Amino acid sequence: MEYWFLLASFAFIGAGIKYIDCVYDEGVFDKRVAGVLGLICGLLGGYVMATDAASSSIGIAVIVGVAVTRKIDTSVFMVATVVAFAIPIFLANSVVLNWLPIAALIFGGVMDEIGNNQSDLGLINSKFWRTFFHFRFSMQAVMLLLVAFGVFAPIYFLAFLMFDLFYHLVGGYANRIIRSMYEFVVIENPDEIIVSQVNKEESNGMFNGGSNGL
Repeated sequence: MEYWFLLASFAFIGAGIKYIDCVYDEGVFDKRVAGVLGLICGLLGGYVMATDAASSSIGIAVIVGVAVTRKIDTSVFMVATVVAFAIPIFLANSVVLNWLPIAALIFGGVMDEIGNNQSDLGLINSKFWRTFFHFRFSMQAVMLLLVAFGVFAPIYFLAFLMFDLFYHLVGGYANRIIRSMYEFVVIENPDEIIVSQVNKEESNGMFNGGSNGL
């Protein structure tokens, strides 16, 4: 497989997965586009796994990792997963899998999901570990070790970096959209601090959001 196609595929799949995630978790972007992206990501991921042995191991690890942590929780993700698994079965007589790196990557993926959830809930005090799990670096660390020990060629670490980079770029863009829609105002008085969330598009300058005393 051409290196440029491998890198572009990982980048596109990372961006597509985050786009779909933002549609259902954050209410950002278009559900119709998410449905199309889910099918394309499934087809592209399945093709890459069917034609590249190392990508098969990486893809299986990613899919199993998110399945174990119950992240395949929408119909779009389910269709993409089924398609991604079906393509290698129909296009390849057999798919060669290396179970040791698959197990190691699954472990890294599960650690990323658990750590990311803990970070989002504010349960991690260390700034280093908050940043580490926020950007899901566990799988990257495992990939780097696998490359260092010669299990994967360096191009696959770069491909994984492209996946994560475009995943976070789409996530950052979604966050900017959310911040542009709402204004957060902190009002202090002697008894409490009130945080008000105002929908700029619907409030026409009036406060239209809940307030929570802290």
